[in-house]
Amino acid sequence: MRSEAMSDRRLVLHISGMRLRRGSGEDVEQLGEVELLPGTLTLVMGPNGAGKTTLLEKLAGLRDPEDLSVCYGREPLWLRRKLWRGSRLNRAALLSYGYAPQNPEHALFARKVQEELAYSLRPYADQAADQGKAMERALAAVGFDGSWLARDPARMSGGERRRTALASLFVTPAPWLLLDEPTAGLDREGHERVGAHLVDLKKEGRGIVLISHDSEWALPLANQVLLVYMNGEIRSCKPEELVAHPEWLEEAGMQVPGWLWPVREAYCAGVSLHKLWNPAEAAEVMAGIPSVYFPGNRELADREERLSVNPSFSERARRHSAHRLTRFDPRAVWLGYALVSAGLFSLSNWISLAVGAVIVLSLLWAGHVSLARWRGVIGSFVYFMLFMSGFAAVAKTGDGRWWDTEAFVGTLFPLTRTLLVMLIGLGLPLVMTPLSLRRSLEQLVSWRGRTSSFWQRFLLTVTLLIRFVPELLVEWERFKRIFLARGKETAKTPLVLFRRLRGVSLPLLLALFRLGDDVAIALESRGVRKDVHPTRGTRLMWKWADTCLVAGAAFIAGVFLLYG
Repeated sequence: MRSEAMSDRRLVLHISGMRLRRGSGEDVEQLGEVELLPGTLTLVMGPNGAGKTTLLEKLAGLRDPEDLSVCYGREPLWLRRKLWRGSRLNRAALLSYGYAPQNPEHALFARKVQEELAYSLRPYADQAADQGKAMERALAAVGFDGSWLARDPARMSGGERRRTALASLFVTPAPWLLLDEPTAGLDREGHERVGAHLVDLKKEGRGIVLISHDSEWALPLANQVLLVYMNGEIRSCKPEELVAHPEWLEEAGMQVPGWLWPVREAYCAGVSLHKLWNPAEAAEVMAGIPSVYFPGNRELADREERLSVNPSFSERARRHSAHRLTRFDPRAVWLGYALVSAGLFSLSNWISLAVGAVIVLSLLWAGHVSLARWRGVIGSFVYFMLFMSGFAAVAKTGDGRWWDTEAFVGTLFPLTRTLLVMLIGLGLPLVMTPLSLRRSLEQLVSWRGRTSSFWQRFLLTVTLLIRFVPELLVEWERFKRIFLARGKETAKTPLVLFRRLRGVSLPLLLALFRLGDDVAIALESRGVRKDVHPTRGTRLMWKWADTCLVAGAAFIAGVFLLYG
């Protein structure tokens, strides 16, 4: 079966546009292509921050491909739009893979394990002939039996939830599996069980792309290795080539694991990797290798003295440009926001609202406040505006009319006004830190350098609420990607939007509850419940620029009040 699958070019995963490194040193081939064959396992390795997860998300269509081109057989992952510029995801390519991100258990939202598995199988309803058998096999792959189908994932331990999430991946009949650290949090038995199932999947002709820091477990399973460098370059090699050249790991910014050196010496001495990957045979072989080959001798000590990460790349990663709003006192920024918001809420006609929209967009542009990450939330609010306005127009009909335009406009106007205020408010937490906000407010309510405990608790509450806004965005984006990877939905119909709301909102709320618990435990462990201490950093100084900012906001608010 495996030979037939490997000869089927329709299942080959093509990745082009990669910066490939050949040989040793800085020999780089620009825009190379890599072909991953079905029936094989490709191991993605690299130092932290090199972009392994980013690469896997690009293969899943969860990120902008940038210069990368991905095709599952003859199906490109991205299709060009016909009517306007840009591209859209190809659902046929989405059905070609199953995806498990880091911490996949956080994406569980159903009340039963059976419902989780059924949700993963829904896009493959026409391919999975016997869903019951597929569920039974997926559960067995993680050490569960049929009795677990009725269990509630919310009442499971962390390890059981992770195994449930892996079962929801293994149940799909997709020809490719994309896994990001699937064994994290599993015990030794869990490692062995998952590894054995991956071997069975390979024998069936299914392809696997795997990220794992546990090289001792993952490398024996691999047929190919993609070594990701900190500068975006990628080396494609066979496991035996990596064993023969462990210095490639050092070039990529990784430390060579101690077990790899004796394996290398045994392999160079003519011992097959098949024997070295077998624990019993490997122990016998290693017993005959002189101790001079093991880590600790002078040659290997010199290797270990090298930096684990290229300092130039680390320094480049640490560089960041401060946002222009951070130059102002946070008190001025938030006071200006309050003034402009008050002015916007005073607008009473569509002409003034249009002028207000132009001013809001101009302020966002001048402040370099990007709302691109909020486009999903903004789009959802626009849908809500139109729905509520349409509902009001239909509900207030009479005298034989089916549509009340006045009711529609009357409902849409205040919602549009609220949208403008929201656009400014959404951008501020992305460019200002909660600590700067708390420090500024503390100085505002302090008297002779002291802040009462009441104000300390109040300011801490406000700071935590602001702190949750970016976290809410991160969690929303993460679950939206998971819904796309599991649900395979690319259409924009109302039914699909409802499914997306259900598939994203429920796990999102659970994640926020977990985050709230973590924050509460962290605060209590630091004694916040007993006594709240003010921040004692550098004091913020009100500058002339802050006065100009507040004055400008007051002028805009005054214009809105006079002519709105």
